[in-house]
Amino acid sequence: MRQIFLFFLFATALAAKAQPGSNASFAVQKDNPEVQAIDQVLVSNYLNHYCYSTDSLLLNSFGYEKNQLPSFTAEIIEERMKNLDADTPFDLVYNSTVQGFIDLYAVRRKDVTSKVMGMAQLYFPMIEEKLTKFNIPIELKYLAIVESALNPTAISRVGAGGLWQFMPGTAKLYGLEITSYQDDRFDPYKATEAACKYLKFLYDTFDDWQLALAAYNSGPGNVNKAIRRSGGKKDFWSIKPYLPKETQGYVPAFIAVNYIMNHTSEYNLYPKKPLITCYEVDTVHVKSRLDFDAMSKVLGMNVQDVTYLNGTYKLKEIPDNGQKHYITLPVSKVGLFIANESLIYAQSAIAEKPKETVVANNSDAIGGAKKVTEKVVWEDSWKKHKVTKGQTLAAVAKKYNVTTSQIKQWNGLKSNSLKAGQVLKIKTRVKKTISITESDPVATAQKAMGGESAADSTEVAPTPKPAPAPKSQVYTVRKGDTLNLIARKYGVTIAEMKKWNPKLTDRLQVGQKITIKK
Repeated sequence: MRQIFLFFLFATALAAKAQPGSNASFAVQKDNPEVQAIDQVLVSNYLNHYCYSTDSLLLNSFGYEKNQLPSFTAEIIEERMKNLDADTPFDLVYNSTVQGFIDLYAVRRKDVTSKVMGMAQLYFPMIEEKLTKFNIPIELKYLAIVESALNPTAISRVGAGGLWQFMPGTAKLYGLEITSYQDDRFDPYKATEAACKYLKFLYDTFDDWQLALAAYNSGPGNVNKAIRRSGGKKDFWSIKPYLPKETQGYVPAFIAVNYIMNHTSEYNLYPKKPLITCYEVDTVHVKSRLDFDAMSKVLGMNVQDVTYLNGTYKLKEIPDNGQKHYITLPVSKVGLFIANESLIYAQSAIAEKPKETVVANNSDAIGGAKKVTEKVVWEDSWKKHKVTKGQTLAAVAKKYNVTTSQIKQWNGLKSNSLKAGQVLKIKTRVKKTISITESDPVATAQKAMGGESAADSTEVAPTPKPAPAPKSQVYTVRKGDTLNLIARKYGVTIAEMKKWNPKLTDRLQVGQKITIKK
């Protein structure tokens, strides 16, 4: 995909270099219109291809009515499956279990399948490229549908994330970085590369693709145990009863997706147009800290679109930490980014840069002027989240960029189960600008030597001393309170609270009085 646009990027870079004065004036420079025109021709040739059409009138070769649900006999489906099986190393069989998943994708979840078909236009070319690189079967692209329905930001109830649903431990084992700033599981390129490495390892271990798929879902250990319990048999259908319940349906679902994605028109299924296709995006190397909000304003983009295309960056910014970073953008914005790269980095820096001002007519105890520095800091803040139907604890944790264990601790939860309408307390971090006042050393030195600064020309009434803080206060326990929450609220430790309240235990009662000493 990137090779397609080499000429485009090269020409755009030359055009951007030729425009004088862009960084000095901070004026947004336009992209080169000639190069844009060439790029539009390149992209349109791919998008007008039959494979990437979303026109149901064009794709409806059987003349179905809009909401018609075609059905076929077992003999017809079995014959189609045999034809598919002849061209793949997978053992694509047809049985009642597979038929159940065919009905799921073709009937009960028809709308979801249409969305997946649209998203396939964005991700399948990239996935196919990676699979070919590692010399593993191209049909494994359908595994991403089983795993995440091609949703790059999907997260499961147990914390698996991304297009290929990696758990954190396995992700790190295969080179995916997880930090406070970024989570590579949500980078489609990096996650697909890691998935290819893991699948190749599993196939080398079991020498069978069905068993490799089962191991991808439940882990190699569970597959080995199932093999031993089956008496040493090494095919999926023989060990199926000994596998975890979820894994028993995993391979049949994969077979059904293979079948459906190769017979969509027969089932009156058509892709829903995606936000963007793979040929409309490209990556650009980032050379400094980049703030998504600042860049979106310069490029005239919706920040939500930038976030969607770059889900790996959890805080909507790319850090300047000495590592190589790339940002994915629509091709129509790549030239604009290159032309305004310095401006984008400058605006990103301004978004975090503290502002300093010297306040006149204000003196300290010695008489020197005071300097007020405004700094951006992070501050804890509590939010209430109302659980929606079907929402998991992991999904709530991802939304607020916290962990499931933190949510359980803050709310006194003993399990991961949530109920619709349940209200959770979530601690988040928000940016806040604070003012720090300090003496100006130059003005203070002038005053000490008998000199007079501009700040001394006006008399200022002395600042009254603040009233002393109370030595202690009594807190009344409310519903949902824990010792940890109360301690955090007052900036003390649980040990100190128990020292001040000798009879205090971890079990709190509503209305209970607790003494807090300052």
